Amino acid sequence: MTRTYELMLIVKADFPVDDTAKRDALITKLTKGAKIIDLTNLGKKTFAYPIKKQKEGVYLLVHLESAPLHQSDIENEAKLGTDVVRFLLIER
Repeated sequence: MTRTYELMLIVKADFPVDDTAKRDALITKLTKGAKIIDLTNLGKKTFAYPIKKQKEGVYLLVHLESAPLHQSDIENEAKLGTDVVRFLLIER
């Protein structure tokens, strides 16, 4: 059974979001191989306060299709990597 998800990612400002291979590899690694339906780069924005010693980040909105995903699995992967500042996963 596949489900549809919406993933909002904030990555470090120096992450190469124009490099589709690296960007898609990061999303696939976080979501354990979910199929990317749509990806929107919302651009670089300045934070209201520093997060993980970062003052700005690049926002990515990703629509995914996958078997059931667990927030804790994505959180563990995000903590291991150094590029993800914050994320939010919503089932649609």
